[in-house]
Amino acid sequence: MLASCLKEILDRYEIEKTKRFKDNSLVLKIRKDLPKEFSKFIGDDFTVKAACGVSSWPEAPWITIISDIFDSSQEALIIQYNFDVINSSLSLSIISRLKDTKQYTSLRRFLSKFIDATQINGFQVNENADSNELLVKYYTYDQLNDVALKSDLDYIIPIYEDLSNHFMEFISDDVMSNKQTTHKKTQIRVKDITVSYSNENVYQNNLKNPEELFTDENIEKIIRCNIQTEDYKFILDTIRQSGHWTLTDLVRDYDLNLNELSVKDRVLIFAKSFTDVEYKSVGRILGSYSFSQIRIDDRLSRPLIITSIIHELTHFLLEKIIKEVLMKVLNTNDTPLISSFVKILLEDDLNYLLDEYCAHNVEGRFTLYGYQDYSSFNYKLNEISHLYSKEDIDYSLIVANTFAYDIKDIMEDFIDDDLREDIKDEFLRLPDRPDYEPLELEIDSKLEGNYFIEALALILTRGISDVLNNPQKLERYMNKYDEFFSNQ
Repeated sequence: MLASCLKEILDRYEIEKTKRFKDNSLVLKIRKDLPKEFSKFIGDDFTVKAACGVSSWPEAPWITIISDIFDSSQEALIIQYNFDVINSSLSLSIISRLKDTKQYTSLRRFLSKFIDATQINGFQVNENADSNELLVKYYTYDQLNDVALKSDLDYIIPIYEDLSNHFMEFISDDVMSNKQTTHKKTQIRVKDITVSYSNENVYQNNLKNPEELFTDENIEKIIRCNIQTEDYKFILDTIRQSGHWTLTDLVRDYDLNLNELSVKDRVLIFAKSFTDVEYKSVGRILGSYSFSQIRIDDRLSRPLIITSIIHELTHFLLEKIIKEVLMKVLNTNDTPLISSFVKILLEDDLNYLLDEYCAHNVEGRFTLYGYQDYSSFNYKLNEISHLYSKEDIDYSLIVANTFAYDIKDIMEDFIDDDLREDIKDEFLRLPDRPDYEPLELEIDSKLEGNYFIEALALILTRGISDVLNNPQKLERYMNKYDEFFSNQ
């Protein structure tokens, strides 16, 4: 059954690539059926994923099998099947992934000591010193059968497990003592931890200048916003998973025990799993988010620092969600132009109001009852309420509340019940009396399905005229993001 599934992919892939990607039956088969077939041959301690692009056809699909001992696929040893759809063949290999690609040569030298080249059952040792591939075996189309595939997996998995243990040794501080960056464990302050954030390029295009972006075709794509609810859910899951991977890496790299951190630092390290956070000590603004950086005034009381971090992190997540939707619609990776477009569209009156309501709503979820605050939302509402109908404003709040539900769902993966109780205790130490009036601003209404997709289209469409009418602002923002992207 597995062999026939692999052969079907080799038979159909080049033909299917000429067809529409979305909802293609072969894409669904690769993503859903193929992992199930491989799972029949391996134990429960492995995760199988079959990849076939995100929104467009890659040159060829691939399958990864990774041991659950690895917290992140960003730094791991992986069993990988690669399809050669041109030559109707398949390869099975063990590959490594390292954050510091300069370490591949050292890793290969280290792991080669544990590979018995005389007994590798048809597998070849990759002799390229700079390659991340360690072992590989090739199959012609006619060599694909269930018996051979299962036999080779049974043979390679014990080797993979042994090499994985040595891989874990290699990435430990003892073996990698020559790395340029070392950390004094348990002594570094959470606020001093820095994170390198990178964008994964998964789309075909990289729109970098306004002439490329604002074609009639692209404007029509933005207005139509042709995505499905499944696409939106995938975006949310990807953002959530990215935060988990980064947090896992931070805990490991800095030897952090989350239970030993203060409540403030636990929230801070969670926020740093998504974007840069730093403290400031001047000005009247409690906190701000701009150009992928959160800034919080460290003169605030601990409870206000905590809720300010959550508030500003919500601004980041909302911007991230909208940006990912735009990237999906235009089939483009993130660029200074795309980031600037989203930043400008969120400065539109109703989008700005939506953004503030969403941030206050999410912040309020993790605040002690009676200490909710909607001050910046109320300020903006008073500023623009005479310019828009009540229906327009109410609709914006329902859309904002829809985003808030999704962002709270992401945050609750990190801020669990125990941490929420600890945050409540922080508020109980304040001398301030609770104020229940702001709770009247909270609503239950939210949009579902295509109604929400229509709202996304409206948000993106509002940005078109704002960007076109402000070329100097666009250029200024792009220059600012250029600095950010060059430092990644």
